[in-house]
Amino acid sequence: MALQLDSLVTDLMFQANAAIDQKTLIEGLGGETALESKQLLDVDRLDPRAEMELSPSMPFRHRGERRLMIIDDKAVTPREDPAVDPVIKTDLRPAKEALIKTSQTLPIRLGRLFVLGSWGDAVLVARNVKDLRAICLLPWALDPQVDVDGKRRQTPLSQKEFEAKLLAYEKRLDELDEQQILARLSGVNFERRGEVVVVDVLEADGTWDQRKSMLMEQQLAAVDQFSMLPGAPAAKKEPAKPAAKAAPAPAPKPEPKPEPKGPPLTVQDVDGKVMIVFPAERFDLDVAAALGKRDWDQVVRRTDNVPGMLRDKIQREGASWIAPLEFLSEVFIDGKPLSKAQFEKDARAIDGGRALDVHFPRFGDVVLLEIPGKGRFVTSLTDRAERAAKLVH
Repeated sequence: MALQLDSLVTDLMFQANAAIDQKTLIEGLGGETALESKQLLDVDRLDPRAEMELSPSMPFRHRGERRLMIIDDKAVTPREDPAVDPVIKTDLRPAKEALIKTSQTLPIRLGRLFVLGSWGDAVLVARNVKDLRAICLLPWALDPQVDVDGKRRQTPLSQKEFEAKLLAYEKRLDELDEQQILARLSGVNFERRGEVVVVDVLEADGTWDQRKSMLMEQQLAAVDQFSMLPGAPAAKKEPAKPAAKAAPAPAPKPEPKPEPKGPPLTVQDVDGKVMIVFPAERFDLDVAAALGKRDWDQVVRRTDNVPGMLRDKIQREGASWIAPLEFLSEVFIDGKPLSKAQFEKDARAIDGGRALDVHFPRFGDVVLLEIPGKGRFVTSLTDRAERAAKLVH
């Protein structure tokens, strides 16, 4: 089955052991006429590694919960370069309403609306607010360098630590109640429709700025609210007592938030374009997602000593980048993690090393470089990988 970038995906995860006959299912999906121009993808028939590439759902889904993707490659006008343009300019409000109706009609646990090849959701529909948080906690659960407390490590977790984190996933969902989860929402849309709750980041005209999806995910995941012991309920804030009648003291100025530690970025010029060279300590999946959404404020820090003129140029024109890669399996080819055998077979020779076109999760198409004596790297400068290779030390 050929899958086209920017195809609109209606992702349905059914309740456990939901018994639905084919007629009821088709009617719940809008009828045979509505499905004629769409592809139906039974995710459970795929290799699990393919689901990890498309959109992982474990450990969110429980035993007996099926998943179905409805893919429409004509609903959205494809962007020239999804890695550069973060805005879907199509009105997605009809698709949102169709998802809500389907979720109300069929025994759906969670429904999502997103596009292939880009990170983040435009719309989430669930019957339980905690399920909204559960799906947004998956990036924490599956990130091999983030520990059980939500803190990022410089090196991957051990197998034992990673398994302990997955075991803590269900417990984390009991730490915040519905009121505490919803109280965190700001800058996103929330509503109740009968038995379902809906949260989305669509604009008033139905367009979707994918950079807002990170905000929605962060607010619902609430990693910063983790309890010291997984599963321990978070303390609720006491109602504020009436203040005594006295002249209010001036509020102290908030201290600037310290930036995370790590070496500074190196910025180079390649044919008049800005090129960012990442040290290993400054590159992870979150940074890759920020690069994919052109969220440069999350990439370039104040302490990076990048001249103001260059910062303005990055904000205006964007930037290419190159970063170290630790494991071949972090990148994909044809929906599967890259193996050493496949790299050895398919890599092409370049000046100073070897290269292979691959896909990097949360970003998109990149070139994998292997440079003797220096290691492996990935770069967004896909048409001039040799130039990028010369920038690493």
